Amino acid sequence: MKKKTLIISLVVLFIDQIIKFVVSNSNINMEIISNFLSLKYAQNTGIAFSLLPNSRVLILIISIVLLIVIFSIIKKEYVNKKEIIYDISFGLLIGGILGNLIDRLFRGYVIDFISLKLLNYYFPIFNIADLCITIGVIILILIELTKSDKE
Repeated sequence: MKKKTLIISLVVLFIDQIIKFVVSNSNINMEIISNFLSLKYAQNTGIAFSLLPNSRVLILIISIVLLIVIFSIIKKEYVNKKEIIYDISFGLLIGGILGNLIDRLFRGYVIDFISLKLLNYYFPIFNIADLCITIGVIILILIELTKSDKE
């Protein structure tokens, strides 16, 4: 793995775990922006949108397989890429996956705390790791879409 990718992954992991530690020890429940953004402590035994609840072993296996796939893709296709955008996207993905993996391994659930409401829709509560994974995937999709346009 490239040095920049590793640094970004470690920064994401560190921030994610520190914030989850603070949130879990404060049992936070507060509105930040009225009718839009709140912080609410939640324990999620599933994955995104609380899918696969109480499937800890399956989710751990999926997370480890995803990390292996990401590392093999980096080694095979992106190790020689000079653009920082690749380091950012893979760093966000790896750091986010590791952050939630650590929660599942040591707690049996993931700590979620960011609650968004848009109009009358409440998004499922999520965390920094989830946000980083989502942004990393979006960046990779955009890279691939623009790459195919250039080719």
